[in-house]
Amino acid sequence: MTSRNAETSFERRPADWVGVGEAQRRILADAAPLAAEEVDLERSQGRVLAAPLVAAAALPPWDNSAMDGYAVRAADVRSASGVRPVELRVVGRIHAGDEAAPEIGGGEAARIMTGAPLPPGADAIVRVEDTDAETGAPDRVAVKAAVEAGRYVRPAGQDFRAGDEVLKAGPTVTPGVVALAAALGRTRLDVHRCPSVALLATGDELRTAERYEDVISGMAIPESNTPMLSAMVRDAGAVVGKVGLAPDDRDEILAHVERAAEDDVLVTIGGASMGEADLVKRVLDGAGFRQIFWRVRIRPGSPFSFGYLEHGRRLQPVFGLPGNPSSAFVTFELFVRPFLRRLAGHRRCFRPTEQLTAGEELRGPLDLAAYLRVRIDRSMEPTTARLTGPQGSGLVRGLALADGLAVLPEGVGTIAAGAPVTVIMLNGNGSAEVG
Repeated sequence: MTSRNAETSFERRPADWVGVGEAQRRILADAAPLAAEEVDLERSQGRVLAAPLVAAAALPPWDNSAMDGYAVRAADVRSASGVRPVELRVVGRIHAGDEAAPEIGGGEAARIMTGAPLPPGADAIVRVEDTDAETGAPDRVAVKAAVEAGRYVRPAGQDFRAGDEVLKAGPTVTPGVVALAAALGRTRLDVHRCPSVALLATGDELRTAERYEDVISGMAIPESNTPMLSAMVRDAGAVVGKVGLAPDDRDEILAHVERAAEDDVLVTIGGASMGEADLVKRVLDGAGFRQIFWRVRIRPGSPFSFGYLEHGRRLQPVFGLPGNPSSAFVTFELFVRPFLRRLAGHRRCFRPTEQLTAGEELRGPLDLAAYLRVRIDRSMEPTTARLTGPQGSGLVRGLALADGLAVLPEGVGTIAAGAPVTVIMLNGNGSAEVG
């Protein structure tokens, strides 16, 4: 326990009380994508491409048929119609993967399958359904529709040619990017490294599931923050590093902080305010913490902080989250997640928002920005956002029910039922189910 006379620079430091936008700006000011690493193609999905993709061969590698039909000379069937079909001699059959194809002369055609190479002499494809499919006479086909040169032909290099830069660095690897890389013959990709995040929860009152009997007996509260934040770290595209739970003891907290030094980012949970047992900031100050700001004009989560710890030549970003679960959830979403996305190289760091309709009156403090957990009902028009239930910062059930965070900006203490409201989307497009 810290004596009231044992003041630190933290205790003497006034709160900054920055707005949400300013806090996000300061956090992202020096954030840059981490270095690249090469990974197997099957492990690249969701990562960010760190180097352009260049084609070593053309695709398609040859002119090929886009239809099952007949390869012809367009000039030979210029007058063909259903009333006056043009008869051609069939000189062969061509399948996808065939290495050789017969040359097509005047008055000739070749049966061809989708993807098969266009034979020499042919310049168009007639669909099977525009012919008699050789039912009139052996090796003869009646063409019932004219085609122009190039019809139903996929030209060589239509997608890309050898030497083309087919994709610049920067996009997130999606299944489509995986398909493109495979078409380029790539089995590995250069992607930005995922940041590793250390999580440190503090508090004598916390119990993990192994000691849940203390919660049942009313002697403690469950430690739900590190499991929740571990999931949020992974959802942001980062990896979970060291995870610790420390009592309200300086030496224990410092030991956890030192063990987390190798991780890219440290997130502390709890001990963020000014109580005598709120030791995290005091321990960080003693370790040389460079605070960028402390306290944000937000509810829940105002005692949030951001700064850096120096480890040799490396500065480790440190986020200080409040200990109440809903406060930790909201501040991670607004401040930590965008930072991790930027480190991983993502261009879009923030969650999408939607303009919805308040399904009930929404209230918040007039002098703070409020972020309310809401469920989204898309079962009828207009799409509405309703509270998940009580909004206390120590509650967790609403986090499981929330599709989004309804935003009440500073100076807007109330949004009336039926009025528009901005909602930060948490789970895709939200749910159409209520109840």
